[in-house]
Amino acid sequence: MSWLEGKTARLVGESPVIAAALAAHGATLVDDGGCDVLLHIAAPPLAKPAHELSHAEWRAALDSGLDQRFLLARDYAALRRAAGKGGAVVYVGAPEQALGSDHAAAAGALGNLTKTLGVEWARDGIRVNAILTCETGETLGNLVAYLASDYAAYVTGAVMGVGLDD
Repeated sequence: MSWLEGKTARLVGESPVIAAALAAHGATLVDDGGCDVLLHIAAPPLAKPAHELSHAEWRAALDSGLDQRFLLARDYAALRRAAGKGGAVVYVGAPEQALGSDHAAAAGALGNLTKTLGVEWARDGIRVNAILTCETGETLGNLVAYLASDYAAYVTGAVMGVGLDD
């Protein structure tokens, strides 16, 4: 299948499975600059009980799990709008309940941000979706490729889970 033939994708973060799925479906991976698809893969933070978190650790989790993701997507959307083109943003990370209160706050807010940006940016042809999972296998890679493809042209603002009952 060539769901992403002719598309360029920027993968921020590390996931060999997602990179392989994008390439298998025809996407060309790029390091920076203009791209059709922006994918952000968050590395899971170390889980720490809430009563042991410092304010700096709390802020760092919100910065990496929410703020940096928003800023990256905002800049991507501005470039796509200026070029008169649509695009897709896909966030991937662990679900709220997986890794502690700081991660829960960031992941929960990311879900709401995804829904809001999905609605706001739909008029510009920019789709925004999130997958919150601890899954790292082929199913995840194929779901990301699907959400990045034109087959998901009407999917925006969705927050999905994969393998959450493992």
